[in-house]
Amino acid sequence: MAQTTSYKRSFAGSVGSGMKSVFGNDGRRYFVLEHKVSSKYHKAGESQRIIVDEIEIGRDPRCQVRFDESFSTVSRRHAAIVRDGDNWKLVQLSKTNSTYLNGHKVDKEWYLQNGDEIQLSTNGPKLGFITPAGDKGLVKSIGMTARLSLFRQQALRPYKKAVSILAACLILGCGLGAFYLHELYQKNREQAALIALNEENHARAMAVQDSLLNQASSEREKLTSELSNLKKQFGKVSKQQRNIAVSTGNIDNSAINACLPNVFFIYPTSIDVTLPNGESGTIDCAERNAPGWSGTGFLLDNGTFVTARHVIEAWSFWMSGNDADENLAQLNAIMNNGGKVRARFTAISSSGKRLELTSDQFAMNRSADRVHHNEDGFKMSMGGDGGTDFAYARVGQSGGLKFNPSASTSLDRGTKLTVLGFPLGLGANSPSSIKPISSTATVGIDGLDRGVILTSETNFEHGCSGGPALIMDADGNYSVVGIVSAIAGRNTGFIVPISAIN
Repeated sequence: MAQTTSYKRSFAGSVGSGMKSVFGNDGRRYFVLEHKVSSKYHKAGESQRIIVDEIEIGRDPRCQVRFDESFSTVSRRHAAIVRDGDNWKLVQLSKTNSTYLNGHKVDKEWYLQNGDEIQLSTNGPKLGFITPAGDKGLVKSIGMTARLSLFRQQALRPYKKAVSILAACLILGCGLGAFYLHELYQKNREQAALIALNEENHARAMAVQDSLLNQASSEREKLTSELSNLKKQFGKVSKQQRNIAVSTGNIDNSAINACLPNVFFIYPTSIDVTLPNGESGTIDCAERNAPGWSGTGFLLDNGTFVTARHVIEAWSFWMSGNDADENLAQLNAIMNNGGKVRARFTAISSSGKRLELTSDQFAMNRSADRVHHNEDGFKMSMGGDGGTDFAYARVGQSGGLKFNPSASTSLDRGTKLTVLGFPLGLGANSPSSIKPISSTATVGIDGLDRGVILTSETNFEHGCSGGPALIMDADGNYSVVGIVSAIAGRNTGFIVPISAIN
C-alpha cells in the first residue's frame, strides 16, 4: 500500500484524542493489542486496550506499547498504529529492524484488520490486533476510572516532557522563583549585647550588695541609692530582653502544646469526577496509582478551617519536582475542558477531633492562575503564586488558634516564626497518633513582598503546606500570622499572611 500521509507524533493524536475518549464521545471506538510473549511490562495473553488515535511500539520509555532491553531486535521506536478515518494502519518507523503483518514485511504502512498479527523483526515479539464488535468496541463502554487510567498511560506519558515544559512556562509566567535574601541577624546581635549587659549589671549589683554589708552606716544610704539605680537598669534590660525573645521566637513548650489540638493532618480520601458529557464517577485515593497527597490545616478561634490552596486543589499545582504529576495533570485537563473535579478530605488533630470536608466548601483566590490553550483548543492551567495560595472553610467549630491579621503584614526582618505541621507526612503515624512537628523560619524582609512573607533560615518541609506560622505575644501566647505556602531552594520560604483570610 502506498504511504498516504507522513506520520509524525502529534499532541492532537495523543492527548487530544485521549481527552475525547475520556469524555466518552459517542461513536469513538478502541482496539485491543494482545501480547503473545511475556516481557518486563506485559505478560503473554495480556490484552491492552488502546483509546488514543496514535501509539508507538518499541523500547523507548515514551512508547505506549513498550518492550524491555532484552528484546534487542526491537528498535526504540519500532512501529506505530495510527487512526485513519474509521480505519487503523500500521506504520514502519525503524530504519534498522523490519515489521511484519501476517508474515509479510511492511515497507512503509498497511491497513489493519481484526485478527491481524503484528511481529517486530524476524523472530521478534508478536501482537494480535483486535477490534471488538458492536457496542463493546465503543470507548464509552469502558468504565470511567479505567478510561482515566488509560488516558494517563497512553496520552500523557508520551508527552510528559512536553507537559512539564508547559508547566514550567506557566510557573515562570506567574513569576515564582528563588529570591536571594540578605540574612540579617541584627536582632540576634542586639539580644546577645543585652544579655551581656544584663550579666554585667547583675554582677555589679551583687558586688554593691556585698559591699553594703561591710560599710559603715554613714555610707549605707549612698550605696543603697546606687544599688536601687542598678536594679532599675537591670529590670529595664530584662524587659528589653524579654521583648526581643518574643520577637525572635524563643519556643515555650507549654504555649506550643496549647496550639497542637487545633493543628490538623489533612489528606484526600476520594475524588469525584464529572465529565463534560455528564458521566460521573469516584476515584478512591487508596487505590494503587490513584492521586494522593497530604498537608496541614488549622482551626482559628472564629470557627474557620484554614490551609493552603494547593493542598485542597492539588490538580491546579500539577508539578512534582521538575516533572509533571500525571495523575494531577489529568485532573487539571478534565477540570479545564468542561468537566468538574471535587476532592473529599479527612482532617484529624492530636485531640482526636475529625473533620470531613470537600474541596467545594473552601473559598479560594484563583485570580493569579495562568491558562494555556494549544492549537486544538485543549486547555490546562497552573495555580497562581504569591498571596493567593490559601483556602478556608467555615466549619463552626469552637476553640481554635488566635490570629493577628495586622501583625501579619508588618513583621520585621529577623522575626522568628514557629511553624507547626507534618513535614513529609511525619507526625501522622495513625489516626490515633497525630503529633504535629515544630519547625522554624526567620522573616527575611520587612513587611510583605509580592503578597507573601519571605523567610530565610527556613526549616519546614513539604507536608507543612497549609500549616500555621506563629509568633509569641508579650503575654507568652502564640497567635497565627501566616499560612505555609512553599519553599524555594534550601533556605527561602513563602508564607501567606493570615490577613488574606476574610
